[in-house]
Amino acid sequence: MSTDKDKINNIDNNENYTVEDTNISNGADIIDENLDNNQQSVEKIYLENNQEKTLEDIQKEEMKALMIKERLEKKEKNRQRRKKVTKVFLKSGAVASCCVFLGVGVGAGAIISKNVISKQEQSSFKFQVPEITEASSKENIMLTSASASSIFKEVGDSVVNISTKAASGFFSSQLQDLGSGSGIIYKVDGDKVYIITNNHVIEGAQYVTISVTGEEQIEANFIGTDPSSDLAVLSVSKQDMNKAGIENITVAEFADSDTVEVGDFVFPIGNALGRGKTMTQGMISAQNKQINIDGKNLTVLQTDAAINPGNSGGALMNTDGQVVGINTAKLSSSAIEGIGYAIPSNIAIDIVDQIINNGYVERPYFGIMGKTITENVKYIYGLNTDGVIVVEVEEDSNAQRAGLQAGDIIVSFNGQTIKSVDDLSVAINNCKANDTVSFDIIRNGAQKMTLNVTLTPSNTSF
Repeated sequence: MSTDKDKINNIDNNENYTVEDTNISNGADIIDENLDNNQQSVEKIYLENNQEKTLEDIQKEEMKALMIKERLEKKEKNRQRRKKVTKVFLKSGAVASCCVFLGVGVGAGAIISKNVISKQEQSSFKFQVPEITEASSKENIMLTSASASSIFKEVGDSVVNISTKAASGFFSSQLQDLGSGSGIIYKVDGDKVYIITNNHVIEGAQYVTISVTGEEQIEANFIGTDPSSDLAVLSVSKQDMNKAGIENITVAEFADSDTVEVGDFVFPIGNALGRGKTMTQGMISAQNKQINIDGKNLTVLQTDAAINPGNSGGALMNTDGQVVGINTAKLSSSAIEGIGYAIPSNIAIDIVDQIINNGYVERPYFGIMGKTITENVKYIYGLNTDGVIVVEVEEDSNAQRAGLQAGDIIVSFNGQTIKSVDDLSVAINNCKANDTVSFDIIRNGAQKMTLNVTLTPSNTSF
């Protein structure tokens, strides 16, 4: 047997294996010892294809076969390892996805319990659930766990607790607790600190205080309110806040709510149950949702965040700590879970600026009372059309000047088809005060007419 090193190259991805005597450098098994013990006495082994093979040739073939075997075993081990890694990866992905879906179901938000949508509205809701890939699952898990605490630390003080009181007793000599809610510090102008909240939070209140930390109570002043949008504005003195120990006033940053997408994570912050500020999480489940609350038509963002009394007027934050909405309502039912609403920031800012500048919001006013033509109304009055039947026309209103009469049926307004009172309300609110618009009616069940009306301003001041 030769003692020189035999090198065999380019086997199994160009790896080099070195054979010296009966040892293989990469850990191969020792060649059969019986062959080594008898190698000097063996001169020839056998004939194959009329050629003699020496012991050295046989050893080389033995080593080559052994190394081929090792290469196959190595490939099999690699295949088994990849298979095991794949199983672990798939299990991890499944766990991550479950964590995301469980996490986003633990939402939060808030509003006083009286703001519950009608049963008819409940039956029409649809959910939009975004597709969550494995990559986005990992990203979202990291986002919600790492960012939530920093968001609260950075912007939590831009949300305040609101307490309201009303006079009671003989000669209204006592103040009785009315309720609690939340507000958002909108801006600072000189000594005035403006705070946004919901109209229903301060409705009926005669005395209002705000608190940043929950320890101090600072008296607030009414600036104005807009019941139609469920928004109101308060102000407090910057000097009073400084005296109460609030040296650094955190003003909220508002985002463009038109850029919000279904599936975006959001963090409601507010005075839940009147027990101090809390923050929870959820996601946007619908955009531009049309709802009716206490006779008010609102365009809102829908979130799966659970809503609790006291959170009304608080902030719905995005992952950058910006306000995308003002928490305003929830859908309450034993069969429904995780449907809350917030007024989009773009809508709120426009209304709030009008309240601050004018003390009211200038809205178009039509001047009628109407009723949706339901199937029962059709049967009772022998009607065969959809629309809004005019019950009463306000005296000396522009609707009366336009020639509208009780009993007329409004079927379109400013180019929009009208099938209900809600449709008519939305169509009017899409106009501006002092706009002149046309609308179509049916009179006496058959006569079709087109009338024109100028919508007068209807101011709601505090």
